[in-house]
Amino acid sequence: MLKLLQNEWMKLWHKKGTWVMLIILVLSILTMAGIHKWANNNEMENKGDWKTVEQQSIKQQQSMIKGGDLSKKQLQNAEDSIQISEYRLKNNVQPIDTGSAQSYVEDSSMLLSLISLFATIIAAGIVSSEFATGTIKMLLTRPVNRAKILTSKLLTVIIFAISMAILTWILNLIVGTVLYGFSSGTNLIVEGNKVVESSLLAHSMYMYLLTFGDILMSIVFAFMIGSIFRSSSLAIGLTLFISFMGSSIVVFLSKYEFVKYLWIPNTDLTQFETGYSIVEGLTMPFSLTILAIYAVLFLLASFISFVKRDVTA
Repeated sequence: MLKLLQNEWMKLWHKKGTWVMLIILVLSILTMAGIHKWANNNEMENKGDWKTVEQQSIKQQQSMIKGGDLSKKQLQNAEDSIQISEYRLKNNVQPIDTGSAQSYVEDSSMLLSLISLFATIIAAGIVSSEFATGTIKMLLTRPVNRAKILTSKLLTVIIFAISMAILTWILNLIVGTVLYGFSSGTNLIVEGNKVVESSLLAHSMYMYLLTFGDILMSIVFAFMIGSIFRSSSLAIGLTLFISFMGSSIVVFLSKYEFVKYLWIPNTDLTQFETGYSIVEGLTMPFSLTILAIYAVLFLLASFISFVKRDVTA
C-alpha cells in the first residue's frame, strides 16, 4: 500500500496542474494579506479605544437579545460576548487587536474554500483520467488488489488537501507576523460560567479542522462520481453545484423534517461554533454521524463500481 501511495503522490506532483494550484494558493494568500492590511488600516482610522468598543459591543448584544430573533446557540453566544466584555472592562484586560498575526490567521480560514476546489478537481480526475488515457489497463496488470489501488488514490487526495491546509495556516502565520506582529492582548472565552484565557491561534486551528468536514465530503462525492461515470467534468460540475447551491437547496427544503438527514446541511461543522445554522436542531454528534453514513455509502459505491468494472475493452 505504501508503494502505491508513493506512486500516486509522485504522479500527482508530476502534473503541471498541481503546481499551478500551489502557485494560485500562494498568490491568493499574498493577495488576501494585502486586502486585509488595507482594510485594517481603514478600520483603525475610525476605531475608538478598546474600552469604547467593548461598551458598544455590550449594547449591540443586548439589543440583539431583546429582539428575540436568535437561535439557542446565537443567544448563548450573545450572552457570552456580554460576559466577556464586562470582564474586560472590570479587570482592564485588553483584547487581541484585529491588526495582529493572531487575528489575521483566524480570518484566513476562508482560503480553505480554494483548497476544497482544488481537492475536488483532483478527486474527480484521479480515477477518470486513468480510463481516459488508457493507463488504467497497465495499472491493473499489477498483482495488486483493485481495492488497494483505489484506496491509494483516495488517500492521495486527502493527504494533498491536508498538506495544503497546513501550508496555508503556516504561510498565513508567517505573513501575519511580518505585516502585524503579535498582539499583547488576551483572547477570552466562557467555559461553564467562568471567563478564561484561550489561544486564538489554537482556535484558528480548530476552525480549520471543522472546515474539513465540508472539504472531505466534497472529495468523497467527487471521487465517487469520477469513479462511477469516469467523467471528471461531471464530477466537478455536480460537486461545485452542490457546494454553491447547497445553502439555497437547504433553505428551500428547511420546512421539511427530512432535510436534516441529508449530508448537505451537515457538512458545515463551523455552524456549531458560530451558532449560525439554517436547519434547527442539528448537533455536532448528529452531523458527524450523518456525514459518516453518507461517506461510507459514497465510498461503497466507488469501490463496488471500480472493483467489478470490466476494463478489458
